[in-house]
Amino acid sequence: MASWTNRFEVVSHTLRHYIGPSRRPAATVIRNSNHFQASLMQPVISISDLTKTYPGGLKALDNVSLDVSEGEILALLGPNGAGKTTMISIVCGLVNPSSGSVTVAGHDIITDFRAARSLIGLVPQEMHVEAFESVRATVTFSRGLFGKPRNDALVEQILKDLSLWDKRNEKIMALSGGMKRRVMIAKALAHEPRILFLDEPTAGVDVELRKSMWELIERLRQTGVTVILTTHYIEEAENIADRVGVISKGQLLLVEEKNELMRKMGEKTLTLNLREPVKALPGGLDGFDLTLEDDGNAIVYRYDTAAERTGIGRLLSGLSGAGIGIRDLSTKQSSLEDIFVNLVRDGR
Repeated sequence: MASWTNRFEVVSHTLRHYIGPSRRPAATVIRNSNHFQASLMQPVISISDLTKTYPGGLKALDNVSLDVSEGEILALLGPNGAGKTTMISIVCGLVNPSSGSVTVAGHDIITDFRAARSLIGLVPQEMHVEAFESVRATVTFSRGLFGKPRNDALVEQILKDLSLWDKRNEKIMALSGGMKRRVMIAKALAHEPRILFLDEPTAGVDVELRKSMWELIERLRQTGVTVILTTHYIEEAENIADRVGVISKGQLLLVEEKNELMRKMGEKTLTLNLREPVKALPGGLDGFDLTLEDDGNAIVYRYDTAAERTGIGRLLSGLSGAGIGIRDLSTKQSSLEDIFVNLVRDGR
């Protein structure tokens, strides 16, 4: 059998003829620690009226439209079967759409699929690794599949970033599930993609590795790489995403800048701990969303964070007028998880 080095050179030479040299324009994104400001240039991914209906009649995607700016991190949230993986698979050329269009950096995924695919790195949910090959060999070979010249220094850096360098000569079959997941990410990065799709990237990995992956994703986007990830870890989206998209039943319910989404749709609760328990809420407070909790020892007020007036002053005056004393109070902001659950439940 030919060595991996020879196989790499043959595949690299052949595919370079079809795919052509790498085209990687400079990033066009300005950032600060809290949010990004995408440039007004053409989006790096443009999805228009995308629909996918399978032969059995299942409509996995229903008229989805989405633009993704270069250098941003977009988190797609949704329950199982919502259509997240189907959308990624269509963009990556693994599934044919029923209707609609998708372009990647201006390249149509149907008519110019080679150019589009060469710009994309994909980490799928399923494990696809060469069990009897070493870590370094399989990552190196993945780079050659995209017609890229051999670059041992780059492969070394990727393996070090993913804490795989010490395992570089081990056969993949000997690795743990979390290590195999890292190898999948290394393979996706080997050809220096401009866009990286991560389908449940931290499934089955420990907390420490999950946080190190977040740091790696942040470093990638600082170089202009666009990252689209699906995740069931709401904390993941809260920590690293610029924008959040919610998919349910094949429909894209919304796409919003993360902080703006939490401001517009977030709910805040004010808990008033009373000096003495009460049996019922006092009259005259019908305009407030109040509940009596903790056996009458606390009153909880829920209000919209985006409203001009919270009504807290009027509420406190009303309670004081009713002779209800307050021992202390606390507030709580709804999380991205709360917003996601409410959106999916309401089908908004």
